[in-house]
Amino acid sequence: MDFLNLAQDVVKRAHAAGATDAECTIAEGEEFSANVRMREVENLKEAGSRGAGLRILIGRKTGASYTSDLSEEGIQHLVKSAIELADITTEDPHADLPGVEELGSIPGDLALYSQDVEGLDTALKISTAKRAEEAALSTDPRISNSEGASFDSHLGRHIFANSRGFSGEYRSSYCSLSTVPVARDGECMERDYWYTMARGFAGLESPELVGRTAAQRALRRLNAVKVETQKVPVVFEPRTARSLLDNIFEAVHGMSIYRHESFLAGKLGEKVAVDGLTVIDDATIPGLFGTSPFDDEGVPSRRT
Repeated sequence: MDFLNLAQDVVKRAHAAGATDAECTIAEGEEFSANVRMREVENLKEAGSRGAGLRILIGRKTGASYTSDLSEEGIQHLVKSAIELADITTEDPHADLPGVEELGSIPGDLALYSQDVEGLDTALKISTAKRAEEAALSTDPRISNSEGASFDSHLGRHIFANSRGFSGEYRSSYCSLSTVPVARDGECMERDYWYTMARGFAGLESPELVGRTAAQRALRRLNAVKVETQKVPVVFEPRTARSLLDNIFEAVHGMSIYRHESFLAGKLGEKVAVDGLTVIDDATIPGLFGTSPFDDEGVPSRRT
């Protein structure tokens, strides 16, 4: 099925049904997951998905709908639902699509898709997960148990079109490997994990490195000493720092600000962090997971 033509057709149908503007997103994906525990396969899962989302404007009133049924009947219902929802929605003076001059796509290969994920042998996926868990269990006698190891892969396709003349698509892929060993020393029991994730299979850390790292992280938790409450400088490790950044990005999200759901709402121009802190949002770095040629509204990705 030509999904780009379908997205453009959905936009045309919405316009014909009364929408002043419309944008359609179609996503298609294939995913696989292999989970093992204590050297045995626990479960395998393989699934495919596809669906279309439509957002329309009637003046300043917005309606949005979604369907996984891409048949003629399903598309008709998609358009009808969006129109009906817009009819009963309160007007939003800021509701609009990006201007024509803002639309576009980053040229060139952003390394979002790797061929080596296609057709990856199921036996290889299982053995990769088993190797990671085995490496963790073999690291130290105190690694007495495991909550398992997982190998996951995904192939996706993203298609977008709007009523202001922009349409585009791109493919993406990723695979990941993780394991969660359990360490025990007397009555003290702790667990931790490690994972690796890349656009292609060849970009993953070795299963042995993943397993050893997870085991070492679990071992260092054993017999930990509680620190007294105090005010001291703290250095966050990368995965903890990332969780803090997640909260910042959620706070600066345009919709969160608009709805006054963010602690930063109304603080434009005010100092909200220490000197020397710079947060960069760069969706143009090839191969990374926040990268794409254009955003959800058809605006070229950029560094901010």
